[in-house]
Amino acid sequence: MFPIWTKNQWLALWLGIAVLVAIPQFTDNDGTRMWMDILMYMILAMSWNFIGGLTGYPSFATAAFFGLGAYTTAILMNHGAPFLVAMPLGGVVGATVALLLGILILRLRGHYFAIATYGAAEGLRELAENLEITGAADGINLPQIEGTVDYFTQYFYYSMLAVAVLTVLTVYWVTRHRLGYGLVAIRENEDAAGMLGVVATKYKIVAFMLSAIFPAMAGGVYAYRAAFVEPIDVFDVLFSIEAIVMALLGGVGTIVGPLLGAFFLELINDFLWSHFLEFHTAFLGLIMVLVVIFTPRGVMALVQEVRKKGGLRALGGILLANTQRFKV
Repeated sequence: MFPIWTKNQWLALWLGIAVLVAIPQFTDNDGTRMWMDILMYMILAMSWNFIGGLTGYPSFATAAFFGLGAYTTAILMNHGAPFLVAMPLGGVVGATVALLLGILILRLRGHYFAIATYGAAEGLRELAENLEITGAADGINLPQIEGTVDYFTQYFYYSMLAVAVLTVLTVYWVTRHRLGYGLVAIRENEDAAGMLGVVATKYKIVAFMLSAIFPAMAGGVYAYRAAFVEPIDVFDVLFSIEAIVMALLGGVGTIVGPLLGAFFLELINDFLWSHFLEFHTAFLGLIMVLVVIFTPRGVMALVQEVRKKGGLRALGGILLANTQRFKV
């Protein structure tokens, strides 16, 4: 079900990590910040893949967990906690909320579950806009990091990289563990999985918690980097939507797919912001539509299908075939 990684694939993984570690030494601060954003979206896409890709439950709660991590980090740091303590605790808070929320809503399926997760994210945003501890709608400041601009940029880059590596290793472990096979069984046929001994509720809650921990930690890094948190920023539904599109683009339910999807879509996103600011949202929406129409199973599946059917000459036919399901 999940292919065993070859030595070459492991070598590619560690080589990729080595390249990412070296990036700040070969780019300016703007380039490092761009790669930091790419890493952040990789974390969000890989995390959504636990519940949306492996388990088949379409969640819009990524923004909720991202915001929870950001606010937890901000509040703890304002009460004297160091960042390297506050940020992981943000992940714990995200997982705890996912546990409680999952008990309530993971009995729902399909669009009912999606709507419930979106409602939960909006509810948390409303709480953040009205509670005194979060600074309400005015937001909350974080302590400023001391040091040069280069130190500032590299500190947050390596913090985000550490969370990204931890996420990748967790994805790999899950897909090699009974948990991963159970999640895929639930996605394929939840009732049949139950007959085979998979305790669906327990597995789904664990997947939902895994989809919360890492976005919450990324939210903590984002908050400290920005030195200011407000609800409209960190509970932005676009975090949820872009995580889903990135996973779809690369290939849901795969290990590498969300990584590739986040990389390519964030590069496109950065290019659009730089050159077509007025039409950025329209172009991004168009890209989302094209992804859904032409690569419904993601780039990874498309590449495999092209290889099986004779190389690039078959690409046009495959893309055309993918559109046939939209015919009435």
